[in-house]
Amino acid sequence: MKQPLYQQILNDLKADITAGTYLPEDKLPTELELSERYGVSRITSKRALVELENEGMIYRLRGKGSFVCAKDGLTEEKTVAKTDILFIMPFPHNAGLGDYTQGMLRCLEETSYRLQVQPHQYLSSTDVAEIVAQYAGIIYYPTNNSSDLELLYGLHLNALPTVLLDKEFESLPFSAVVADNQQGGFEATQHLIAQGHQQVAFVSTEHLGEVSSVRERYFGYMKALHAAGATQPIHLKKTGTEEVSVYLEQVTRQLLDQGITGVIAENDIIAIQLINTMKQMGYQVPADFAVVGFDNIQAASLLEPSLTTISQKFEEMGTIASQTLLAEISQPTQVKEKHIVPVELIVRKSSQIESGG
Repeated sequence: MKQPLYQQILNDLKADITAGTYLPEDKLPTELELSERYGVSRITSKRALVELENEGMIYRLRGKGSFVCAKDGLTEEKTVAKTDILFIMPFPHNAGLGDYTQGMLRCLEETSYRLQVQPHQYLSSTDVAEIVAQYAGIIYYPTNNSSDLELLYGLHLNALPTVLLDKEFESLPFSAVVADNQQGGFEATQHLIAQGHQQVAFVSTEHLGEVSSVRERYFGYMKALHAAGATQPIHLKKTGTEEVSVYLEQVTRQLLDQGITGVIAENDIIAIQLINTMKQMGYQVPADFAVVGFDNIQAASLLEPSLTTISQKFEEMGTIASQTLLAEISQPTQVKEKHIVPVELIVRKSSQIESGG
């Protein structure tokens, strides 16, 4: 396996310190100087300096630079083992997603690793070099391609063990743990067809080309329509910059104008907002429109009418993500895998009148 670029800088600096080229209290080259000397990014040169600091060979002063530690700090050249695992969760206040964390903690409780949970905003104040230096690995729940790609590729370049949760990026060599989104979309649509709905629409605010989980749900929806010999797919997607509330009012009018009575929403949050919009506009669910969500968040069962949805096994996904990451930490060259976790249709009041959910 090719040696990472930061490792070459690290090895050279360690050799220079050991040989006496840099004496105790001498200032080392800056991140910028090292990046220019080796033809690498400042992220790479910074990682080398952070690793040296972790090994106790140098100390760093903000605004002043990096300096060689006194001789007694070099007597034991040992690497400080990193025992923290970072989980980036985009929606920290979503009670349902907390189950991911429970699964991770259950997996890690028999190990020496500790889980650190941070919101997505944490990344705006932390660069790749700091993440790589501080954490043994990262479990990452992506939000969208534009904000995630640069960070993820930086993690890849620095060979930090990384596992993606909920979504995958085909162009990046990371393991991923995802729900069986296509099967979920298929079962949700099949359920509405079985309830007698002649036309079923798919409602989404996310761009299918950017969000793999929603794309797979849409493919499952298409597959169910095809299997039933139904009409062409009806995708009511948000394309403008209007507020979601305005978009959902437009969706409701389109459903009414086109005689569509069944709706698959990209997730529970949109499904709940859509149902509330329909009720505010004077329509009844499921009498006028049947709605199915995806995720089975806590609010789904508390809504009136309660929401039919596809349940993701969040806790199991969290456990698998941790197991996968631990395996990659111990064996960095391990082949990356995609783990698909089964889903379950939960039928409630929002999609059928007679049974009452």
